[in-house]
Amino acid sequence: PLKQLVSGSPNVLAGSRTDVKEKDKDCSSQDTLIPVYAASITFAIGVAIALVLHIFSSQVVAKGVLVSDHERCTALGMRVLHDRGSSVDAAITAALCLGVVHPHESGVGGGGVMLVHDIHKNKTRVIHFQGTAPKALKEEMLQNISEAGLQVGVPGLLRGLHHAHSLYGSLSWEDVVTRATAVAREGFNVSFSLAEAVSKVKGEQLSQRFRDMFFPDGKALRPGSFLKMPSLAGVLEAGLSNFYDGNFSQEMEDEVRVNGGVLTRDDISNYSVQCVSEFIIQVPPPPSAGAVLISALRLLQGFHLNENNNTENQTYHWIAQAMKAALAMASGLGDPRFNSSVTELLSDMLSKGQAEVLHQRIDSSAVHSLSHCLHSDINDFITRSGIILNSLILDFSWPNKTRGQLLTNQRNRVQPGKRPLSSLMPTIVVPTWHECGIYTALSSSGGQQSLSVIAQVLISVLSFHKEKNESLSLRRLQPKRLFVDSAFPEESVEFLHESSPKVQRVKTVQGILRNKDTITAITLPQLSDSLL
Repeated sequence: PLKQLVSGSPNVLAGSRTDVKEKDKDCSSQDTLIPVYAASITFAIGVAIALVLHIFSSQVVAKGVLVSDHERCTALGMRVLHDRGSSVDAAITAALCLGVVHPHESGVGGGGVMLVHDIHKNKTRVIHFQGTAPKALKEEMLQNISEAGLQVGVPGLLRGLHHAHSLYGSLSWEDVVTRATAVAREGFNVSFSLAEAVSKVKGEQLSQRFRDMFFPDGKALRPGSFLKMPSLAGVLEAGLSNFYDGNFSQEMEDEVRVNGGVLTRDDISNYSVQCVSEFIIQVPPPPSAGAVLISALRLLQGFHLNENNNTENQTYHWIAQAMKAALAMASGLGDPRFNSSVTELLSDMLSKGQAEVLHQRIDSSAVHSLSHCLHSDINDFITRSGIILNSLILDFSWPNKTRGQLLTNQRNRVQPGKRPLSSLMPTIVVPTWHECGIYTALSSSGGQQSLSVIAQVLISVLSFHKEKNESLSLRRLQPKRLFVDSAFPEESVEFLHESSPKVQRVKTVQGILRNKDTITAITLPQLSDSLL
């Protein structure tokens, strides 16, 4: 099964690509769509949404499912389906809700990418609405990146979700948005995840708006605290045109420029969504890092992983090394519209020959010194209307970006209108030959950890033949500094310490599997931190 998964066309850019704002609806007689969505606002933190109906723990249902990392947003998506909305309507409502309750992970000031797969037509459309660099941004300005305004890219989330709705929506756009607006206006209990993100924000230079919202009475919000965002509700109610062409675009320009940035109303107004159709490999193309997943899976084929492997710990070691090799290759990716050599690198990453070369280099017992820093703190840059702006520009590469940096990814250098390399990796797997096989829709709220999270779930399903809910709940590890989730036994952690001295526990994934007429949705127990 793993061989079938990666045997499609290696040219993931072969599909037609267009920049659009709105298109005619692409309707089918039945809602047989699997939407998967990932969003970013600070450092490309992923959230997962897919088809829809029952939630919480592991529930098998007859129609469809939606899964996110917050129970209230999942419930809102379920209600959309109950009201005869499409699966994409439900995904959009849940996405907007997550932008309210988890502003450290996504929101209207950020961007994202959505995959929509039509089962009957066997076609996937990628809707890419990651933010872009402002027109006036020059690389030399980034030597003073401490200026908060310089970190902000053009937000694409609202325009991207609106475009998805124009293609696949059933309910009105206002109906879909209003449900999430109510959460912001009526309030919600702060989750453990949001409270943790807020608690990590340090420094005396925090904006007063950030303090007013997240540090009432001078203390950081704690889990279970009640929070309202009436200003953000007003932004959602005001509509798309006000955001991109009206008062809010001017407000964002003013706020960014006061803080040393170059974002303008024209940048925001001219933002366009990018679409890719006729997709074969069901991951988003560059500048998203979806090809890294395929590269890692190709490499792991050489180890012939299956449920009969004698040494579980050795398998973990191989997985970690494969992830490390794939990520090293990905460091050369970028936006293919600005550098044609990205296509050549992509072809190398997906080739069997390259996988064989890398396979020979992996030592079954070698000890490697690994380190990695993942930034995912909430941005304290908030406009007067409550829009939390992104830190998108920090995803680009430039000389001397970090202390001791030896190499710069030339394909990911900043240019006006360019999208930076992103770890957003929503993934759909479809059966090769028949409609009634196993379908899998996955995404992760683990940011740069998404690669290994998703790869290991797919290995569990397609190579180890694990039960559906078991595959999604299995313990997982991450490459570089080895991150393992809380289910890992101490003996495995000790083994991994020998081959990679830095091991740290984390939380990770949500996903959906469909096998014939049965659909299972699950979110990891350690991610169920919502407080309704």
